[in-house]
Amino acid sequence: MELKNFKQTKKGKFLSNYELTYENKEGKDKIYEMVSRESNLSASSVGVKTAGVAIAGFKDDRVLLIKEFRMGVNGYVWAFPAGLIDEGETPAEAAVRELKEETGMDIVRINDVLKPSFSCTGVTDEKSVIVFCDIDGNIENCDFPDEEIYAGLYTKEEVRGLLESECFSARTQAVCYLWAKEGYK
Repeated sequence: MELKNFKQTKKGKFLSNYELTYENKEGKDKIYEMVSRESNLSASSVGVKTAGVAIAGFKDDRVLLIKEFRMGVNGYVWAFPAGLIDEGETPAEAAVRELKEETGMDIVRINDVLKPSFSCTGVTDEKSVIVFCDIDGNIENCDFPDEEIYAGLYTKEEVRGLLESECFSARTQAVCYLWAKEGYK
């Protein structure tokens, strides 16, 4: 595939739309649409920036999960606390801030930070990192008016039940499946 043309079709407050024209293996044009958090994206900057962080937090023998209303699916999704990395922040600093904002909890120790990975390659160039950490503190309600988040700590048995009955974000589902089946620690 060879990229022939790259243009922005809409610039929104949080997302921008782009149209990419590729020449396929048969020499024909293939038009592809995508969205990005970047408002001034170019062909050379697609997929370069790491936009977000997800926090896989563990306390004792439990994992921290949130149940959040996500407007993009018009329903609740189980996930790790997550958010955007602010300008000048490291992923670890963003993880500390986002965890506190969404759950009231604190990171006690960071155990690992995965290399950035793409969130949904069929739709966007957004990349995020997963921070694996030990957490402590008390869960507090998130008081942002535009976010509906319910946090809780769950055992492996409880997570296995949730995996059978609830909708998860893909990255959270994969980590929880492995943790509940084989163990993280």
